[in-house]
Amino acid sequence: MSDEQQEPTPAELRMLAAQTEALEQRIAEIQDRLRASEETRDTAFRLADAAENMRRGRDALELTVADLARIRTRRDPRLCGVPWGVCPEHGNTLRGSGGRAWCTDPGCTRSWGYDKLGTTCGEPVTHTITDAAGTSFPACRGHAMDAEQRLEGGTVVELPSATA
Repeated sequence: MSDEQQEPTPAELRMLAAQTEALEQRIAEIQDRLRASEETRDTAFRLADAAENMRRGRDALELTVADLARIRTRRDPRLCGVPWGVCPEHGNTLRGSGGRAWCTDPGCTRSWGYDKLGTTCGEPVTHTITDAAGTSFPACRGHAMDAEQRLEGGTVVELPSATA
């Protein structure tokens, strides 16, 4: 597999974000120089937008770094690999908007500054869930709670290490 086909690393994305920040600063410097002259002042107006676009690009890269780091962490077999998140205490009670998520269970104040609903769970594995066809997978407490309510003909078994 070539370098272009391999998954980018968080470090690679951080470097790109730093380069974007440097470009944003360079654009702002040039804008200031253009504004300093009466003759070129009127040509600088687009550069504020260009610098803002660089800032938004940098922000998007930094959020992508955080998402990628979470995904890489969740590849750990000790973590729940279900492709959507749950509240670790209340199960399938999450709602989200604008890249944030929160638990809707009354009295729960848990919230996440990222799209927990749209990313792999990543909570510690505490149970094995087996469906009616006999297919099993490891899951966290929140997904086990949801499976206990919805699963027909299957089983949800707590792992011995989860009770220790």
